[in-house]
Amino acid sequence: MRPNRITALGAVLSALLAAAAVAAVVLAVLEAGEMAEARVGERLASDARHRAEIYAQSLEGAIERFGYLPAAAALDENVKRLLATPSDGEQVARVNAYLETLNRAAGGTVLYLLAPGGMTIAASNWNTPETYVGTDFSYRPYYTEAMAGGTGRFYAVGTLTGVPGYFISAPVMVDGKVAGVVATKVNLDPLEAVWHEAADTVLVADEHGIVFLASDPKFKFRALRPIDATAAAEMARTRQYGHKSYPLLRMGRGEDEGGLKLLSGSDISPAGLVLRDEKDLPTYDWQLQLFTDAAPVVLAGRSARIGMTLALVILGLVGLYWRQHLKRARETLAAQAALAAAHRELEGKVAERTADLSAANTRLAAEIEERRRAESELRAAQDELVQAAKMATLGQMAAGVTHELNQPLTALRALADNTAKLLQHGREEDAEANLARIAALVDRLGKITGQLRAFARRTSSEKGPVDAAAVLAESLAILAPHLRASGARVVSALDPDATQVMFEPIRLSQVLVNLVGNALDAVKGRPEAAVRIVSHREGGRIVLTVEDNGPGLSDGAAERIFDPFFTTKPAGEGLGLGLPISLAIARDFGATLTARTRAEGGTAFDLAMDAAEAEAHLPLPAEPLRHVS
Repeated sequence: MRPNRITALGAVLSALLAAAAVAAVVLAVLEAGEMAEARVGERLASDARHRAEIYAQSLEGAIERFGYLPAAAALDENVKRLLATPSDGEQVARVNAYLETLNRAAGGTVLYLLAPGGMTIAASNWNTPETYVGTDFSYRPYYTEAMAGGTGRFYAVGTLTGVPGYFISAPVMVDGKVAGVVATKVNLDPLEAVWHEAADTVLVADEHGIVFLASDPKFKFRALRPIDATAAAEMARTRQYGHKSYPLLRMGRGEDEGGLKLLSGSDISPAGLVLRDEKDLPTYDWQLQLFTDAAPVVLAGRSARIGMTLALVILGLVGLYWRQHLKRARETLAAQAALAAAHRELEGKVAERTADLSAANTRLAAEIEERRRAESELRAAQDELVQAAKMATLGQMAAGVTHELNQPLTALRALADNTAKLLQHGREEDAEANLARIAALVDRLGKITGQLRAFARRTSSEKGPVDAAAVLAESLAILAPHLRASGARVVSALDPDATQVMFEPIRLSQVLVNLVGNALDAVKGRPEAAVRIVSHREGGRIVLTVEDNGPGLSDGAAERIFDPFFTTKPAGEGLGLGLPISLAIARDFGATLTARTRAEGGTAFDLAMDAAEAEAHLPLPAEPLRHVS
């Protein structure tokens, strides 16, 4: 073979090898990007499924908490009598009051009674401008389903208020026949407000594909698919949403990613990529759709491709360097022969130095082992300290709950005795009221023990507008046995313009029970014993003061009054936890609690809270106590 042909063949082989190397590099870069995108997409898909399940559970919980209400009201005898005599004015007033009380206790939106034919004859909002009384709802499916003997369920926009909600109905059975329908409306606006704060986009669509719940209001009453004429006629007949048309929601182009859809060009994110998960709600024939920003998938692929490119470039540079190194190594082989003798001498010195280093390494290994043993002992001691701290915290929390449960348990005993006397005197209505009060106190005990879980999660209690006057009345009712035992005179002189505060009713009642109870203990056995509760406004704060004419506080006691387990009461009469717990509750709600000695004698505790709007406050869970002598 001639030299020029050999040279040409070598050039061709070099070009083929270079092309193969470039192709391998491109494939490696693309494969790295796809693997990174698949890994991140799988993680996002798993997270999206989990969050979709949580959203679905929150929706079901918001609805089903009121599912029992219509069936419970349908059992009432007054409701059945009114259906028999719908023109009886006294019976109408009695049922209106019953529905109003039951709806307020349950925290529902509205509870109402429909006669055969669909006309509303009684409602919990009978005395409001938006009352349902006199309105015909026979066109609503929940009415016809209940009249057929089943439970009716229907989501729609209110024709009177324009406020959407979920309607639940139950039949009123008299002698085995359906005599009427009780229905309630569940307002889901608070749930949508919570969804709006999340990073995801959440949509809930009905069986026709109409989006009626959304974390972003601009997507409400949009259609996921074209609406056929039958569905449109049905929605018009039932006046479900009050819209004539439902614009289509553009979902964009998509591809499967672990069972979920990666969408681009959708109305959810016109300029970005989103991940969609679908969760069916068969109980309601709805579908929940969750949309999550899929930008991390694109970013992961881009980063992986850039990283692989850099890695291959570095490997190429290393290869070039190694090639140059081999070339220079060949050039130095001759010089190495001349340095052989010097190298042998150097090896001897290196061996000697290696022996020294081995001995030093052995000593260092022993020191490292000793240090590891000391660290192990220190870790064990730390674990014991952590366990001791846990046990101390558990003891303090158990003592605190024991103290908080004492007053409601005392009230429960007094109510039970009082109810027995009421039944002996034939006062059944008052006895029923006391039994309702006992149930409310049991709920209160449950909420107090629930505070242990809130403490463990270190979460803040939600606060809202509260009427301090109503809470004070509730607290004095709980303390009734204590008040009678102390022989003190309790005066409540709250300023009517200084009672609306931002707090939580049960937690505020805990603070007031502790403060008033301590005041009663301070004046017990003293002549002209008195406890006075007043309030006044200071700018945007409401200050509620509990003062007594007891012996007051010494300097030492005033400094330690809020310390846990510190008490001025005789042994066995107090744990010293009431005031520390009250101080902690006040701080949780942005309030302050201070103690001072009155100039005229006695002690005063000032609870300063944020003021709220006067016309709105959180209701207490029960009616006042009823007693019999």
